[in-house]
Amino acid sequence: MNDFIGKTHGEALDLVAERFAEREALIFQGRRWSYRQMRAEVEAAASRLATLGLEPGAHVALWLPNRPEFLWYWLGATQSGLVAVVLNTRLAREEAAYQIRQSRAQAILVPGAGAFRDFLAEIAAAGPFPELRHVVALDQPGPDHPGALDWSEPPPHPLPPAPRAGNPTAPCTLAYSSGTTALPKGILLTHVLWRKGFDGAVRMGVGPEDRQYLAVPLFGIMAMVNGILTLWTQGGAIILEERFDAGRCLATLVEERVTGILLVPAMVKALLDHPDFPATRHALRFGGAVTRDPAELETIITRLGVRELVNSYGMTETAGVAVRTWHHATLEERLRVQGHPLPGVEIRIGDPDQDGALPAGAEGEIQARGYCITPGYFDKPEETRAAFTTDGWFRTGDRGRLEADGSLVFLGRLKDGYKHKGFNVSTAEVAHAIAQHPAVVEVAVVGLPHPADGEVGAAFVVLRAPLDAAELEAFLVPRLSGYKRPAHLFALDRLPITAGTGKIRTSALKAWALERLAGTRSAAP
Repeated sequence: MNDFIGKTHGEALDLVAERFAEREALIFQGRRWSYRQMRAEVEAAASRLATLGLEPGAHVALWLPNRPEFLWYWLGATQSGLVAVVLNTRLAREEAAYQIRQSRAQAILVPGAGAFRDFLAEIAAAGPFPELRHVVALDQPGPDHPGALDWSEPPPHPLPPAPRAGNPTAPCTLAYSSGTTALPKGILLTHVLWRKGFDGAVRMGVGPEDRQYLAVPLFGIMAMVNGILTLWTQGGAIILEERFDAGRCLATLVEERVTGILLVPAMVKALLDHPDFPATRHALRFGGAVTRDPAELETIITRLGVRELVNSYGMTETAGVAVRTWHHATLEERLRVQGHPLPGVEIRIGDPDQDGALPAGAEGEIQARGYCITPGYFDKPEETRAAFTTDGWFRTGDRGRLEADGSLVFLGRLKDGYKHKGFNVSTAEVAHAIAQHPAVVEVAVVGLPHPADGEVGAAFVVLRAPLDAAELEAFLVPRLSGYKRPAHLFALDRLPITAGTGKIRTSALKAWALERLAGTRSAAP
């Protein structure tokens, strides 16, 4: 039974603090917090936020790296009726400025002196922000930032308790889309995140003895729900890292008796390539990864040793994972499908051009419905209306199919394909074929406009050995029809990805290729 159904963040925190009081909840740089102590930190953060005098529903931005204060102030804001706006710490200054303005944040919390970038200086340079009333530094701001509030020390006297939010269906978190488009949308999420964390934990087989290593950024829904809340609904512990380092990770897995991990592909490669890996390999039971590539998943399970790694499907708009395999499913099933919908979530395959469901086995747009779907994009009514069918299903923009048993198979983004001489080409299929070449480490494929053929393919590869276009063409002849083989091959040192999510920025690759072919650009994206 999911005891988090219908609970606000504050009620959920009360529940776990009572149920798991003295168990370890969080470990960070040698410091440890029990569930009771974690609850006290969140209460203190809520009380301090209350001193800003913000009205219920006001937006408070968190532009913070992985550190405990992110959690204290995220949950402190949400439990007291504020909306926490979580910002990517790798945003360029103007990208961050857009999100601060668009979210109408009235306060922003940032690190002070000593952080990896001068957040306070960048806010000052990117302003003015008409609705921003408070800039708060969680470390000493230094003499160059006299206007920032200094919250580096506890308040001089105890503060009264902050008010509590009472409506679990009200928005409490605002997270922006990954930024592969020019203007990311602010995705509103409600207090249902704890409920989702619990159901996801059941599929992963997580229990109170589990301990998860977490180095993916906290500002992403993957870390917040699949990491923090998944473990905390079960009484498990989070070992939080400020940033990922493969050597330190390998040592920590052993020292802290870690049983689970969340991964992005770059982390997997770094761990497997590290000289300490063979000697310090530590078997892990559960985990999740930002990939749906069967080969990458199998590598994590067999070579990295995360034996019950689950497959899944979801996005920020569905409050994280909406579909997941069971941890005890066969390896073949976990590699083949993304799983079944979580309780309270419905998935159908629809025609992207008109409302209605397609039959089992048909390919179309993955559409979702249920308690966890975003109520909409903040201050973007047209985009919100366009995101839903007239009968109330959320349009994911992804292509997939449902098997006869109701399990979902993800096939790629609807817009990732292109049409060459009238034939539809799946970029995922082409990329999978290219990835089989032994010289290829990573690959991405996009379609480029062509005056005669409609569109042609462009492949971007990271190589471990030289590979020219003629050799690749010969390799692909038995693997892909002629109309599917790419017209252009670009070798790069790395593929551009979005911070936190690890998604390949195909829009950046496309723009770079077009400029390169036009002779106006030579630098890599």
